[in-house]
Amino acid sequence: MSFRNLQQSRIILVKRTFALLILLAAFYLPVQAQAVKKTAKAAKSADVVDATNWDNKIMAGYQGWFRNPGDNPKDTRQGWSHLFGGNGANGAIMRPGFDMWPDMSEYKADEKTAVPNYTLPDGSQAYLYSAQNAKAVMRHFQWMKKYGIDGVWLSEFCDHFPYGRQAYDSTTVYTIMHNVQTAAKATGRTWAFMWDMSGFGRQTPKSEVYNVMITNWKRMVDEGVTSTKGRYMHQNGKPVLQIWGFFPDRPASQPDYMNAVIDFLQARGKYQAVILAGVDDKWRRTGTAAFQDMLMRMPGLQPWSVGRATVDPASGYKVPNSINSWAADMAMCRAHGVIFQPTINSGTNIAGPPPPPGRLPSVPRRSGNYLWAQFVAAQKAGTINSAFICMFDEINEGTQIMKTTNHPPTQYPFLTFDGATSDYYLRLVGTASMMLKKHIPITPVIPISPFDAKKWYRIQNKASSLMLTNQSKIAKAPLVQTADDKGTNGEWQLIYAADDGNSYFKIKSRLSGKVLSRAPDDAVIQTPDLKSDYAKWHFEWDGTGYCRIINKVSGKALSSNSLTVNGSPIVQVADPTKPADLKTRDDLRWKIIEPM
Repeated sequence: MSFRNLQQSRIILVKRTFALLILLAAFYLPVQAQAVKKTAKAAKSADVVDATNWDNKIMAGYQGWFRNPGDNPKDTRQGWSHLFGGNGANGAIMRPGFDMWPDMSEYKADEKTAVPNYTLPDGSQAYLYSAQNAKAVMRHFQWMKKYGIDGVWLSEFCDHFPYGRQAYDSTTVYTIMHNVQTAAKATGRTWAFMWDMSGFGRQTPKSEVYNVMITNWKRMVDEGVTSTKGRYMHQNGKPVLQIWGFFPDRPASQPDYMNAVIDFLQARGKYQAVILAGVDDKWRRTGTAAFQDMLMRMPGLQPWSVGRATVDPASGYKVPNSINSWAADMAMCRAHGVIFQPTINSGTNIAGPPPPPGRLPSVPRRSGNYLWAQFVAAQKAGTINSAFICMFDEINEGTQIMKTTNHPPTQYPFLTFDGATSDYYLRLVGTASMMLKKHIPITPVIPISPFDAKKWYRIQNKASSLMLTNQSKIAKAPLVQTADDKGTNGEWQLIYAADDGNSYFKIKSRLSGKVLSRAPDDAVIQTPDLKSDYAKWHFEWDGTGYCRIINKVSGKALSSNSLTVNGSPIVQVADPTKPADLKTRDDLRWKIIEPM
C-alpha cells in the first residue's frame, strides 16, 4: 500500500472512530445523567420520612408553648408564657419556671428575644426563643432532620381550643400548629396532634368535652390540616390523632365521657381518625374493667413514663420503672390487636424553677444513661420499632432533648448537660433510633461520647473545688489538684472508646500531650499514649452532676484524698460498692467543665 493510500485509510479510521465516540456520547451521557438523577432522587426520597404510617417512627413530643412578649401585640396576657413570672420591670430578676436554658448560639437575631436582666457567664445578653416564631420552629425541625428524628407529636391542650375555657389562646395555638406544619413540609418530617385533656377538670360537663374536641377535629379536617399534603401522619389511610390523658383517676377521661368521642372519631366517613391513646402507666393496675375496655377500642396505646422511676438498690441510682410494665402491657394490647408504643424520656425535674444548689433533679439524667436504658429495654421487648420521646423542647420539666447550654445565665442555678455537648441528646436519640430500626444490638454501653473530642475540658473535684492539673511535661510526673489558673496545664482532651462491655476515656493533657495513667503505688501519673489499659478510665455518673473516674485495670477511682491544699497529689482509692458509702464521698466526684 502506498503512503498516500495509507494516509487516506488512517483519516477514514479517525473519522469513523470520532463518529463512533459521538454516537456513544449521545447514548451514554444521557444514561449517566439519568442514573445520577435517579441516585439523587433516591437520596432525596430516603431523606423524607414516610408519613403514610406510624411504623418505624421515633417521634418527639413538641410542647411549643414557650412565648415571648410581643409575639402578639393584641394579646397582653401572654408575656413570657411558660418561661417566667413577671416582666423584668425596674430591674427585677424574673423567677424562671423552667430548669435548663436552651443553647441560643445558632439562633439569628430575628429568632430570639433578649431576656431583661439575665446575662451569660461572660456578661453578654441572654436570649430565649418563642414557638410563635416560624424561623425558630424551622430550626428545631432542621435539627430533627440532621439527627434522624422522624417528626413530632404536637401537644395542644383541649381547653385552649375554640369553645374551651381558655379559648382566648386558640389563635396562638393555631399559629404554633401552622409553624410546625410548615417546618415538617420543608424538612421532610411528619407530625400529628397530641391533644392533652389535662385542662378538663372534675366539673367540666360531658357535653363540653365532646363539643370542644369534635368541633376542633372537624375544623382541622375541613381546613385540610390533617391531609398528607401537609406531612400529617396517617395510618391505614386515615389521619392519626393522639388523645393524651387517659388516667384512671381523671373523670373526664372515663368511659362515660370519652366513649362518645371515640365513637365519632372512629365512625366511617370524612372525619374518621386512627386514635392513639396516651395513658397513665398504671392503666392496667388501677383502671376499672370498663376503663380498660375503652382503651382497647383504640388502635394504639402509649403509657406515660416521665417521672416514673425507682431506686436501684444495687447502685442507689434512680432508674426507669415504667419499663417493668411493658411486657404485661404489650401482652394485653396484642390480645386486642392494639399497637403498643413506649414513651421514652431522658429524666426530669418536675417542674421548674431549677432546684436550689444541693438538691438534685427529680429524676437525674446521669449523662444519658437513664434514657439509654429505656432503648435497651425497648429492643429486648422484641417487637418495638416506634417510640415517643418525651419531649423535644420541654425545658420547664427538664425532659428536653433539644440543644441546651452548659453555660446558662448566672442569675439562677440552672441545670445543664453536665459538660456534654449541647446536641448530645439529639445525637443519642438519633443513634438509638437507627439501631432500633435496623435491629443493631443495643447494649447497656452507650456507643457515643457525651463530649467533643476536639475540645479541651477542665475537671474539678467536688470536695476541694480544685482542678485536675498537670504541672510537667515529663513522663511519669504525678498529677495534682490546683486552683484554676485557666492555663493549658488544667486542660484535658476526652477521647472515647467503648470496649469490654464498658465505656472508657483516655484523658490527654494539652500541656504535655501525654495521657492520665495509673501507677502501681496508687499514684496518678502521665505517660505516653501507648494504648495501654492503664490509661483507660470509666466515667461513672451517679446523678449528682458529677462522675467518678475509675481506672480499667485497678478498678480504683480518682480522689482528691480529702485534701484541699493547692498542689496536693491526686490518688487512686477503692471505689465504694455500696450506695450508702458513696453519699459522703465527694472526694471521688469530679465535674466535667466544657470550655466556653
